[in-house]
Amino acid sequence: MQVKKIIPVLITVVFLAAVVCSAADKVDLKLRLKAGESHEMKMTQTQNISQTMNGQEMNMKQTQEMVMGIDCLSVDADGVMDIEMGYKSVKMAMDGPMGHMEFDSANPKPTDPNKPHEKMMTAMVSAMAGCKFQMKVKPTGETFNIRGMGEMLAKVKKEIPDGPGTERMDKFIDKMFDEKQLEELTGNMMEAFPPEPISVGDAWYDTQSINFMMPIDVDTTYILKGRKDGIAYIDAAAKLDMGDSSKPIEIDPENKMSIQLSGTINTTSEVDEKTGLTQKSNITMNLSGVMRMEANEQMPQGMTIPMTIKGEAFIELIK
Repeated sequence: MQVKKIIPVLITVVFLAAVVCSAADKVDLKLRLKAGESHEMKMTQTQNISQTMNGQEMNMKQTQEMVMGIDCLSVDADGVMDIEMGYKSVKMAMDGPMGHMEFDSANPKPTDPNKPHEKMMTAMVSAMAGCKFQMKVKPTGETFNIRGMGEMLAKVKKEIPDGPGTERMDKFIDKMFDEKQLEELTGNMMEAFPPEPISVGDAWYDTQSINFMMPIDVDTTYILKGRKDGIAYIDAAAKLDMGDSSKPIEIDPENKMSIQLSGTINTTSEVDEKTGLTQKSNITMNLSGVMRMEANEQMPQGMTIPMTIKGEAFIELIK
């Protein structure tokens, strides 16, 4: 009889031990910044864009480097953080049919007066540096209540020189810095974390429908690949569909266009388990589709332009 009693006791002990070990192996990934903390994040991005117009292939390469400041202003009782983000520096380089263009907010260079588009881009990059905006961020990474874009918008538009493309650029900037659109675009700006603690091998999912100048649908699967020395290693695979041929982008009434692109974005990230801040992140993007130019006086037949976008980005916490 003693043996029969011991066996259920052992089974219970083993089961409880397994439950305890399982709980210990889980990690509760959340963003946990403290009021008064300041950080800096550097993002370097490269995009190779290929378009085919009238049977002729046109290639363009864009490189961007931005340093963003992240200041936690306050944290409420639910852990929601009020964060201020600012552009510390902005660099941009472009190589394409119009030649080479390069802009650096920290080291501005004289622009060619015969190239108004170059002057306009330089003004935009210079104006962005030093601009700040605020937003609320939940511990799960979801952002809301974007504020301060109006000040950035006014500064950028003030720096745009008068010229043939000024009105078109004004409309583009109005749409680009619209606070409602940016609130959707930055839906999970930091990192999308699961609501419950997870173990290595667990997956969670996020679906977003964004309307940033055009409709964008993103379905993302996240997997916790590993943990070591307080760092969580997370892989993410996203499917992206953007654009709608029935809803042209209305920036210039005389030149309406629509874009339809789809593809994948893959990310590998190293996240600090204590703070939830991304230490490093590598991103690859592959998109393809078409851009359609509606018929106008200069182009009575309109035009359909096949295009592909391949890009890489590296994000690093530098402070």
